[in-house]
Amino acid sequence: MMTARRKGLMKLALSTGLLFGLFLVLDMREVGRHLSQLDPRWALPAVAALVLQIALLAWRWRFTALRLGMRMSYRHALREYYLGVFLNQLLPGGILGDVSRAWRHARLTSLTRTAVHAVVLERVVVQFLMVGIALASLTAIPALRPAMQIYWVWAAVAVVIVALAAAVLRALLPVIRSAVAGFGNDALRAYLPAPVLLVQLLTAILATAANLAAYAATARALGVDIPLGTLLPLIAPILLVMMLPISIAGWGVREGAAALLWTAAGLAVAQGVAVAVAFGLLFMVAALPGAFGLVGGRETETWPERGQGRNSRSNSTSSPSEN
Repeated sequence: MMTARRKGLMKLALSTGLLFGLFLVLDMREVGRHLSQLDPRWALPAVAALVLQIALLAWRWRFTALRLGMRMSYRHALREYYLGVFLNQLLPGGILGDVSRAWRHARLTSLTRTAVHAVVLERVVVQFLMVGIALASLTAIPALRPAMQIYWVWAAVAVVIVALAAAVLRALLPVIRSAVAGFGNDALRAYLPAPVLLVQLLTAILATAANLAAYAATARALGVDIPLGTLLPLIAPILLVMMLPISIAGWGVREGAAALLWTAAGLAVAQGVAVAVAFGLLFMVAALPGAFGLVGGRETETWPERGQGRNSRSNSTSSPSEN
């Protein structure tokens, strides 16, 4: 069985190998020339958009946790979310920060399953939204349109196979059936009724828009003056690949995806790779406040027990502005 350390080393090797491969293939002096042209007038708005995204996602996490009957102040949510983002920049996989966030919250509440569900349910809408935008973006790139038509067929087949496999496992294994039922109940509380679903969707859209805007601003900071209609379809697929838990903070896979997409769009590959590198660096800058979460003290609050949070509906569904 593969250990966590071995998985981490494999992801580090993937990031390093992809970056080294690009270094061999591309003219790195050209990439460096683009990076040296970084304009602070666009770089600062890019960092601001990433900070706004983190603030919105922290608010979504708190809102979701409140819906599940778990008390959480926004100050606590923002600090923990920042810490999670910071850890995702340092640790292999890009999800260990989210795991840490769920674990640290579970320690305070003693509600492990609910704490995990709150993190998953907060992230899943944003992830699905990014997948949808990325797939739509790929169909907007003329060179990739024929391949995407075939991809949609295989994607539909894969969804059917996964759904059937999940149904069979749920029917055969009581443990999985119980886990799915518990997650489904929490999902209903987190997303319904309709006004709650609207809040979840709007905040997910705003956070995703902030991420896309940050990448576009990074491109402008490097002097990329291609029309937005050409630039925007290239961004979401790169951000989606960056989210995959297969590398160190997206390094390597992000730059590789940028190289492929810039090539497909008939643009200068070195320019696309430079934008990807600059975005990674600006993201690290935006995540730096999370380092204070490593040295800050634990927040002391009175956390409700499971029965209290779920039996008192008014408490669990109170306004997210409550501190």
